[in-house]
Amino acid sequence: MKRFDSMLEEAVSGYEGKFSEIVCEAPAFYRLMVRLLDDSHLPKQPSQLIIAAIAYFILPSDAIPEDKYGPIGYIDDVFLCAFVADRVMTEAGSVDILKRNWDGKMPIVPLVKEILDREKELIGDKKDLILKYIYEE
Repeated sequence: MKRFDSMLEEAVSGYEGKFSEIVCEAPAFYRLMVRLLDDSHLPKQPSQLIIAAIAYFILPSDAIPEDKYGPIGYIDDVFLCAFVADRVMTEAGSVDILKRNWDGKMPIVPLVKEILDREKELIGDKKDLILKYIYEE
């Protein structure tokens, strides 16, 4: 059986559409979330958020489904991971936890900031829909 991040790599490989530089980091964001769970310096508080972000990747019908939109459908998954990564960084009080667990092409801290700053452009009005998967109402 293929690893999920390998399937993500195949799904976004060669994608040159809208937000391609961000969408192509989806496999690295998935690996970041998985690695964070194993990091001995991870504060306890964000663990459930990380698990929810990992689970969000495999939801068949999330806010922007890949089945319907293709690779651009991973933009909501990436947004959620950036949101969670920002919380992890805040809880840990350091960027080091993200840096040591990141293997993406772009530097993680500026990338997280860019994604969060471009929220409306990337996900439109879907933030509440996306965040309902990690926060109980």
